Amino acid sequence: MPHLIPDTAKARGISDEQVVRDVLLAAQPTKRFGTTDEVAQLVAFLRTDAAASITGTVMPIDGGWTAH
Repeated sequence: MPHLIPDTAKARGISDEQVVRDVLLAAQPTKRFGTTDEVAQLVAFLRTDAAASITGTVMPIDGGWTAH
């Protein structure tokens, strides 16, 4: 997948930046990629006693993609 952006840019005749903005993030409600820090913060919370009763659930960290 490391060539996804440049290959798509070449196929569509647009810049890498346009691929990110107009193709990859077009339907993304937050218009940005999530960060590893955001995932780490959820993991840190899930390791606390406050999350002890959270079991068997899916917690998407996708900036609203699945709700879209």
